[in-house]
Amino acid sequence: MLSPRATRTVRWLHLWTGVIVGLQIILWVASGLVMVARPLDEVRGTNLRRDLPTSLAMPAQLPTLTGVERLELGQLLGKPVWKLTDKAGKRLLDAATGQPIHITARDAEAIARGGTMMDGPVTVTAVTPERPASDWRETSGWRVEFADERRVYINSLGDIGAVRTPWWRFYDLFWGLHIMDWTERENTHHPLIIIATLLSLGVVLSGALLTVRHFWRR
Repeated sequence: MLSPRATRTVRWLHLWTGVIVGLQIILWVASGLVMVARPLDEVRGTNLRRDLPTSLAMPAQLPTLTGVERLELGQLLGKPVWKLTDKAGKRLLDAATGQPIHITARDAEAIARGGTMMDGPVTVTAVTPERPASDWRETSGWRVEFADERRVYINSLGDIGAVRTPWWRFYDLFWGLHIMDWTERENTHHPLIIIATLLSLGVVLSGALLTVRHFWRR
């Protein structure tokens, strides 16, 4: 099997690579446990959403548009609207008149209540580049927060962009620890996590080798 000298070398490597990445290995296991402790539908809040019936009237003719990247017929609080994306960004047009529509705080609350099964008092806050949300990537829209700290985010097209629960925020924290991206929590491919994974693989392989040697000798 292994000579005494080789065994000492493997033990030394196992010990010191474990010292270097031991904490991260613990965080990987702990964060993995957090991420499987609840069904993903509960984490994302999809179980709180409500499927709304779709009934759209035939829209009137659109005004002349240029530079359109995407145009989609949808509905806003039961009324047909055009969801337009061009170089200027995303905007809504009334499908009956072609006039622009701006989502108000009252609209955002109505969308949140109609599109989810949540009720009770709410606080509606605008999301802007100057006042971004901590748990939503978009920088324009509305945050509708219910009393139990569940939040519904409405984007500029009048859609529910995200549902955030306290469990999601806890999950997101451990997701950042899991991928070793502690700020943006999006980058799963960077040198730090690759190096840590290689070192952790070394810990596992050297440990396995020492275990096999132990039982081989016995």
